Amino acid sequence: MSMKALVPDFSPVTGKIEWDLRSDQFDYHQDIARSAFADMLHDTERNHKYHLAIQEAISQTRKAGKRVKVLDIGTGSGLLAMMAAACGADSVYACEAFLPVAERAKHVMADNKLSDKIRLILKRSTEVQVGKGKDMEEKANVLVTEVFDTELIGEGAIETFTHALYELLEPNAIVVPHQATVYAQVVNSPFLYSFHTPLPLDITPQSSITVPESIRKCHGAPAVHDLQLSQLCSSDFTSLTEPVPVFEFDFTDVGTLAKEAQQVDVVVAQGNGKCHAVLMWWELTMHQEKKIMLSCAPYWAHPEGKMAPWRDHWMQGVYYIPRDLEVKKGEVFYLNSCRDEFSMWFAVDRKLSENTEPPVCCCGLHMTTSRTRIAMLNDVTRQRKYVSALEKVVTPSSVCLCLGSGSQLPLVAAKLGAKKIYAIETDKIMERLLQEYIAENKINNITILNDIPSHLLDSNTDKVVDIFMAEPYFSTSLLPWHNLQFWFLRSSLSHTFADRVITLPCKAVIRAMAVEFDDLWKIHAPVIKTEGFDLTSFDSLIQKSQNISDDAVEPQPLWEYPCTALTDSFDLATFDLCSDLPSGVSHNSETVGFQSNGKCNGVAVWMDFELDSNTLITTGPINRVQPGEKVQWDHCSRQGTYFFKNGGHLVDTTCTNLTACIDFDVLNGAVQFGFTINRH
Repeated sequence: MSMKALVPDFSPVTGKIEWDLRSDQFDYHQDIARSAFADMLHDTERNHKYHLAIQEAISQTRKAGKRVKVLDIGTGSGLLAMMAAACGADSVYACEAFLPVAERAKHVMADNKLSDKIRLILKRSTEVQVGKGKDMEEKANVLVTEVFDTELIGEGAIETFTHALYELLEPNAIVVPHQATVYAQVVNSPFLYSFHTPLPLDITPQSSITVPESIRKCHGAPAVHDLQLSQLCSSDFTSLTEPVPVFEFDFTDVGTLAKEAQQVDVVVAQGNGKCHAVLMWWELTMHQEKKIMLSCAPYWAHPEGKMAPWRDHWMQGVYYIPRDLEVKKGEVFYLNSCRDEFSMWFAVDRKLSENTEPPVCCCGLHMTTSRTRIAMLNDVTRQRKYVSALEKVVTPSSVCLCLGSGSQLPLVAAKLGAKKIYAIETDKIMERLLQEYIAENKINNITILNDIPSHLLDSNTDKVVDIFMAEPYFSTSLLPWHNLQFWFLRSSLSHTFADRVITLPCKAVIRAMAVEFDDLWKIHAPVIKTEGFDLTSFDSLIQKSQNISDDAVEPQPLWEYPCTALTDSFDLATFDLCSDLPSGVSHNSETVGFQSNGKCNGVAVWMDFELDSNTLITTGPINRVQPGEKVQWDHCSRQGTYFFKNGGHLVDTTCTNLTACIDFDVLNGAVQFGFTINRH
């Protein structure tokens, strides 16, 4: 029987530890919810090509006069093991180390009347023992597995295949997939590069904020930047090379599965420009006869072009080049591709170099700042709005107080001539970076505070702050309204405010609209059946765990996931940031009619901040919403996303409404949403 208990939990809205009433099985269900790649089971191409390759492998083994003994490593839902059993394998072993999922796989196998044909092993494959009376009675002669991620090898594929070849498989066993090829393409892309490192910011024609040397010379974060590259517009990048095959893995040959590898390719520039990044993807050869291929390429390199299947479990990767190189069309240069057991990295140069170390952040910014946040700092439209709003209020006598994480507003205010700026920066690395920015830009009127001050140390009186400002942005924020922390902290700073303090932003509005996602809905929709196999038991496990552990609205970078607006945007809640917090719980509901027919499978929620009556910062659509048309989203923010159960509801403009509700608890900062579709 599940019990509930109060547990401490950090609230990104209040900025404090709050107490939350949770089931004692919360962590258990959260682990299940996080392990569920429902979109993978919705990937019909993946499922079908695995099925075809398994049929081929079993047929080939039987034609050779052998008993067919199949091993499925990381069985998950049990799908691949069931394919093997249904295709007539004589024995099937399935490994799954995550016990809750393994237990549910038993139910799935029973639902499909295949329990007696599959032996489930509740272990990691590297712990499996072979021999009479052990986990496997004998070695397998067919291996089927899917242990890949965006980088192909990031989930331990090299160790998994190597161990299986040595310990779990007979010589000359067939492996599905048989082979993998990794491709790399060098591109010029100021758009992608804006996610990598902060750039200088122009304030006025005569002044700008320059970037400290430690950041300029830093190679950045070592982790791959996984993106839906097919959502890039042609104007977002210029290809400087053709796609180059850089790594080949034969999963039947341990000689191709070394823990480290490097390849240097001579490439020819296809155009002019700086080499900003390397784009990476991979493809699988599912069977050794090479007639069943599965590609993760973006549309411009995919055999099906813009009709390429959508998948979110295997995206493409972006690797930022440590030292950008300017090339001209026709110029020859070198692409250096390196990997270890779990990750990859790339470099380019005009001369041959074999000593390429993985990038390591030495400045601290890339370790503490998300790529989305870096893009926000580089968003010229956004930054110009901040400058414009501050230009209207900053005077030579202004005393400013700034809240937020890694904000450049203190630097902007200083460049605009404010008398004094106090910046509250509680993160030690961010404090050091701000000090470097101050030194680099020769600013001497910014004081950094490590916490909410009881008083301003270098002021004769407390009530001196006449501009209280924020973007707002806090590193703990996952959803746009988490940045209301700016408002929640206001009361603890009000003793420093002058009588007519200006608050910037002055207002915040939570907005929403009903949408039809092209594909993103799949990450929460039941699979029910694929390739003829009933997966409803697996669906029920995942959905139960998601209902217990996941918030109704989750963050997603919607610029990567196309959707069509089905209603106009509408306001759900408005907050006067110039006033003190209200008390208690506030509730609001709105009912709007659908203005476009379609299948409503989600609601997008975002926040707009009004810097002043003429200046708006949005975390949502960047163009006016037109029902029936695709939405263009701010790429520097993650929006809140609500998914309707079971894939959504068909709606039409004549008889369907959306009712949206919001509850805002000022005591603990909790924001709860509810959405229903009604016929009238």
